Parts: sequence; C-alpha cells; structure tokens
Amino acid sequence: MAVTTVKWSVAHLPTGGADRPSSGEQSVGITCPRCSRNFSVQVESVAKARRKQLIYRAVGWLVLLSLLVTVPMLFHLGGQTVEEGDTKSSDLVGILFGLVALAVVAGPSFLVAANRSGVKKLRLVRNDGTKTALVQGHRMF
Repeated sequence: MAVTTVKWSVAHLPTGGADRPSSGEQSVGITCPRCSRNFSVQVESVAKARRKQLIYRAVGWLVLLSLLVTVPMLFHLGGQTVEEGDTKSSDLVGILFGLVALAVVAGPSFLVAANRSGVKKLRLVRNDGTKTALVQGHRMF
C-alpha cells in the first residue's frame, strides 16, 4: 500500500546532476531523496531512447491504422451468408477477428510503451555492495 513515488528529470540524474551517456548504456548510482537509500539504474543515451520511442510510436500507429482495413473487411465478410460446408469464409472471418483483437490490444500498448524515458533496471544497492533484482516500494522514473 505504501509506495514511494519519486519523479526526476531524466536529462540530468539526481546524484551530482550527472548527464546521460553520449552513446550506448551506462550504469549510474543515485540516492533517493525520500528514503536516502542508494540505487543503481541503467541509463540509455538520448539518441537511443529517442530512436526506440520513434519505433514504438510508428509501429503503434501502423497497427492502429491497419484497423481501417481489417474492421470493414470483417463487417463485410461477417454479414454475408455462407454455403453450408464452406469453411474458407468462416476461416477468413476468424482470422480477421483475431487480427482486429490483436490490433486493438497491441496498438495502444505500443503507443504507451513509446513514453519510455530510457532509464531502466532500478536496483537497490545493499550495504555489502550487491544489487537486488527487484525493488519494492519505489517507482522513480
């Protein structure tokens, strides 16, 4: 129930105002201002993060635009009468229905994923220097 939510600008990370790496990924140590615990995060370069945002956004819009073709085809084929024993028509309607259902879920999912900041793998650094796999109670980025 008690979740600490901390929001930072991802252009400058909180510990000493460290900049993002110029290329690739880099592990950066940060300190939570609320609980004073030390964390480690994996930070992508601005170019890599923007490239991934553009790809996710493009794929999301393409999947949603595919609905402009598949939904009318589904209504057209679904409204036709079929000869008894003709499985081709019913198979095509089933495939179109599956594609529409997939596009309705996948399109918005890609668009939501496009809002990524390029900061990932939040890990708590223990007193002995080891990093945890999961961090409970923190959602920083």
